Amino acid sequence: MKAEKTESKLVLVNYCRNCNKNLPVDAFFCNHCGAKKIENRITFRNLAEDFNERFLNLDAGFPKTFIALFTKPEDVIGGYMNGLRKRYLSAFSYFAISITFAGIYIFLFREYFMDSVFNDMSLAQTPQDAAATEFTKNMVNKVNEYQTLYNLASIPLIALISRLVFWNYKKYNYLEHLVIYLYAFSHANLIIYAISLATIWSNTLYIITSFASFFLYFIYIAYVLKRLYRLRFDQILLKSMLFLVIGGVLFTILSIALIIIFYKMGALDNFIENIEAAKQT
Repeated sequence: MKAEKTESKLVLVNYCRNCNKNLPVDAFFCNHCGAKKIENRITFRNLAEDFNERFLNLDAGFPKTFIALFTKPEDVIGGYMNGLRKRYLSAFSYFAISITFAGIYIFLFREYFMDSVFNDMSLAQTPQDAAATEFTKNMVNKVNEYQTLYNLASIPLIALISRLVFWNYKKYNYLEHLVIYLYAFSHANLIIYAISLATIWSNTLYIITSFASFFLYFIYIAYVLKRLYRLRFDQILLKSMLFLVIGGVLFTILSIALIIIFYKMGALDNFIENIEAAKQT
């Protein structure tokens, strides 16, 4: 029994394993960096406890943050920017959860549902339409492959657009807008992925959800900004229209750049070849 207890313990040290500062013998936490003193080796129980402590606890975990981002996003986001870091998950932790959930969704979609969705779209189409659908399928596959990179690139760009839209408001600077969208974009992703997983069994519902996702993003982000800036309905409506104009200009520029990149990569040549082949069949 004693041997088992010894094997379950880590080698005892008198310093913090995280910051290497000396620790009192009876310390439970490091008084320099705040890290918890760990004495036991990893077991299923303490691994589950660590997961619960970081993500599922009711004090500062995922459920509380998720609900609050619906009911009072200004408390979560504004609190984080004002130095409140214990009540809710941090912006980066929430973003990491969003990316993890996105990975699960993308895996399930690609492995079990993507072929079915696009096969249904190809029914009763002309050969040219079928070629276009195949091209779209390949594009969706590529986007899914780089979903994390897309999210990382999108948030700074959206934050820049938002800062331009609110140029006459000094309340939040660009980096604070970045925090806003780490929370808001991640939360919108979680909502949309959850809805997509709930409707993926029906190709019709899934396609409708996919087309509606842009509006869900836009509505939720407008709601968050309205709460943070305490705007009236007419004010957020004007800001939303300006957001669309600036975003549309940047989107057009990026689309042209992507077309050029696809042209250089030969993707457009393959699309044209598929169209020509479809015409001959």
